[in-house]
Amino acid sequence: MHQLKVKIQELEDVALTVMERGTRPTSAELRALQDFDLVIQTLAGLSGFYERVQDQVEKSGPADLPAAAKGVTLERLRERLLSPGGLQNA
Repeated sequence: MHQLKVKIQELEDVALTVMERGTRPTSAELRALQDFDLVIQTLAGLSGFYERVQDQVEKSGPADLPAAAKGVTLERLRERLLSPGGLQNA
């Protein structure tokens, strides 16, 4: 979660810089702005994971994290969700 927060802050800084400057983004800024896609994919993966966990808890009580993580298509995110303390690093 911390990495996601840092990435969003970086994107915000780049977007504000480009808007304040009023010119086209540089190639480095364009590369940075392409990370919006990564952020969206990560948030979608986390959202789906938490929805599956919620469904499991509502239907059967205990959450099956490996089963919920199977629906996460981003391999690195799935690995962090399954590792001990991984949610702190997601």
